[in-house]
Amino acid sequence: MQHFRIPLSHRIAAAAALGAALALAPAHAAGPAPLPTPTGDMSLSPAGPDVAPPAASTAPTAPGMTPRTARRGSDTYTYLRCWYRIDADPLKPAATYEWARDPAGGDWYRVSGYWWADGITQWKNMFYSTATQDALADVCRKTLAAKGIKSALTQAVAANNALSFNYTVWTIDSAQQDARVNKLIVFGDSLSDTQNMYNASQWKLPNGTSWHAGRFSNGPVWAEYLANALRLPFYNWAIGGAATDQHLVVPGLVQQIDSWREYMERAPDYRPGNTLFAVFAGGNDLVNYGRSPEQAANAVRDSLDRLVAAGATRIMLVTLPDVSRAPVFATRTDAASVAAQVKDYNQRLADAAAALRARYGATLRLEVFDAYALFDDLLSHPAKFGFDDAKRSCLDIPKPSSFTYMAAQTPRADCRDPARFVFWDTLHPTTRTHAWLAEQVAPFVRARLLN
Repeated sequence: MQHFRIPLSHRIAAAAALGAALALAPAHAAGPAPLPTPTGDMSLSPAGPDVAPPAASTAPTAPGMTPRTARRGSDTYTYLRCWYRIDADPLKPAATYEWARDPAGGDWYRVSGYWWADGITQWKNMFYSTATQDALADVCRKTLAAKGIKSALTQAVAANNALSFNYTVWTIDSAQQDARVNKLIVFGDSLSDTQNMYNASQWKLPNGTSWHAGRFSNGPVWAEYLANALRLPFYNWAIGGAATDQHLVVPGLVQQIDSWREYMERAPDYRPGNTLFAVFAGGNDLVNYGRSPEQAANAVRDSLDRLVAAGATRIMLVTLPDVSRAPVFATRTDAASVAAQVKDYNQRLADAAAALRARYGATLRLEVFDAYALFDDLLSHPAKFGFDDAKRSCLDIPKPSSFTYMAAQTPRADCRDPARFVFWDTLHPTTRTHAWLAEQVAPFVRARLLN
């Protein structure tokens, strides 16, 4: 899901911000045949989503094709990718995709709508359509079933050809809406990312063999489980490596909210008051980038201010778990320092939330979800929640480094069922842990933000 308009020349730098030399990394093979390495090509062929873009991709735009240099695309169509897990083995999270077929006639399925784009030197990020996420997912499930593929659908995304990135389809809101929440939008980092860094790194980070379809886990992340539980469409601005403010060229929380505002200006009839926002960030500031709790919390406060000023009225702010208890700290010497910083940061988040509620009064429903206490209980008493191991990662990563996520990793010999482990890699939870987190968040949201 691609939302950030970063110049082409910065794509590798975006991943280099995580310490990875992407230009040297080979494209992974996530299926029986290697997936293409996407380049962001937006050529549209009426004949279907060709493996190679049409030769005339830089020629003048033909009727019905997406303009290469338009700031806002004409009415057109795009194709639909249906991503799914290749193997049912929970230790094998690799994914691939099929192009959706029209259930009515068997031709390539076409999603009508328009792009918002900024020309050949920028990523074209989002496709606006009246098609709903449920309808697109249904088309994909029928496509997979027709091919005898029994795996669950991971996601349905827009793409013009095999070299296109995975693009979000934004469902245009009805002009007539009631006051209920009708979508979930998430800002944050790799704990919530569902493909933004994967796209930024041209499908190399995280490695597609050991992490699932751009998630920093072996399956869906908490925000996806939460959206399903709440029956809400889900749109994601979170990106792996993000801090609360920009680090090198990786968009931080501040930039993610600015990006959201920019895209929503192109979304007809969008009402921020009908959106549930979730903000879960700060770990990278303290663990990787040497920022103080005060700096990180101030950036979150400023971000929330921007969000509310743009019309947000329902926001869930998630505190940081004690990241110093993650397996990666077994090889570090700063666990005690980071643990103290997390407590300081979380207190500052609570203070910022209280100040914002006092300023905006009853017009703002800003709730703080205490992930710190929740994970403290989990990590101290894993058996209570059905886990066996809360200290080691399922993947055997004895020496974590900046290249860890670039390469395929092997599960440790005694991790036969990752659902028994809290951590998939040395910093990120298993999809079972993500599901458990969503199970705790869902009733909190229903009681405090949806009623």
